[in-house]
Amino acid sequence: MADSRSNGLSVLQRNSAVAVYQQMADVLLDQVRSLQPGSRFHTEEELIEQYGVSRTTVRKAIQTLTEKGFLVRRQGKGTFVTSTRPIQSMNRLAPFVESFTAAGLNPVVSLLDYRWVEGNRGVPGHIANADTSFLVVRRAYLSEGTPFAVADIFVPASIGRLVSRADVEKHPIYHVIQERSEKQVTHAELIVTLQAPPADLVEMLNVAEFPLIPRLERVTYGLNDEILECTVTHFHPSGFEIRTDVATDAQQDFNYTFNT
Repeated sequence: MADSRSNGLSVLQRNSAVAVYQQMADVLLDQVRSLQPGSRFHTEEELIEQYGVSRTTVRKAIQTLTEKGFLVRRQGKGTFVTSTRPIQSMNRLAPFVESFTAAGLNPVVSLLDYRWVEGNRGVPGHIANADTSFLVVRRAYLSEGTPFAVADIFVPASIGRLVSRADVEKHPIYHVIQERSEKQVTHAELIVTLQAPPADLVEMLNVAEFPLIPRLERVTYGLNDEILECTVTHFHPSGFEIRTDVATDAQQDFNYTFNT
């Protein structure tokens, strides 16, 4: 009877044009899809024993699945199948925490910082000229003990002076702004980019292995395009998904030229 090592070796083709680590990633993906979200995945030692490959090959295969969002590594705990991801809708304005609850997750929101900055040093460019000083609030969003995102909220002093620490500890910033300032949130601009993780968030988000992570900047406006706040959120890549519905105008004729 063949042992687990020989079974593992039989599915990897050493002479294939496809790299061994990529073949292994494809095989492991089938296993990942058979497991429940949040399940612990095999250790490196178990995979080395089963497939008879080097630690480097195993790590590259795991890294491939991690970068694609199928697995997540938790420092000191191991590798896990990615849980249901919170989805950030681009169609409507809503507190970020709603994306967790809509996905069936129970988030824990932790207030990490509440401070004032004078001038616009470190303030996102889209809001830098909105006032001469700003209230800065930092929040971490966790699920099952794992940080998914860290948000820095910048509020112009004209509004921020009405906002207490207790307010932002208990309520979404939209709710606080509208309740305290009586200003109506009318629309927002959202900008999604990939950027190198800020040095102070690398350990917190456990993203040392990622050269780039998603960054979502949201500028919220009130009546007459008054800037009410700007939130910059950095996400762990496995915990980020955006969706939107896109409409089109009436059907138009398009002409294309293809080189053949």
